[in-house]
Amino acid sequence: MQITHLPGRGLVIAIISSIGIRHESAHTLVATGLYLDLSRVLRNPADDPTMRYRTGLDDDAYAYVLKTPGALTLINRTAVQLRALADEVPVGRLVRLTVACQGGRHRAVDRTT
Repeated sequence: MQITHLPGRGLVIAIISSIGIRHESAHTLVATGLYLDLSRVLRNPADDPTMRYRTGLDDDAYAYVLKTPGALTLINRTAVQLRALADEVPVGRLVRLTVACQGGRHRAVDRTT
C-alpha cells in the first residue's frame, strides 16, 4: 500500500491498494472509493511462458504490461478520476483506489516500495 498526498484545496490522503481477485476473500479488502479491475484490460505476463514466473516488480514484466494498447491512457484516466474524487471529499479525509488483477503478481503491483 502506498499513501500519496495530493495537492489541492487541503490535505486529502489517497490510499492505493492492489489485490489479486483469485485469492480467497480478496474482495473483503476493497473499501470505498474507486475499484479498477485490470484482469481483462491489460496484457497478462503469465500468458507468456517466458514471463510466467516474473512479477510486476521485474522491469521486463512491467514493460510487457505497459505495451498494452491504451495502458497509459487508462493510467492517466484513473489518475484524473482519483483526483476528482479527492476534490469531493472533505479536507482531512481519505480517498481510496483498489487495483485488481487475477493473481496480483503482474498487473496490480505496487512498485513504489
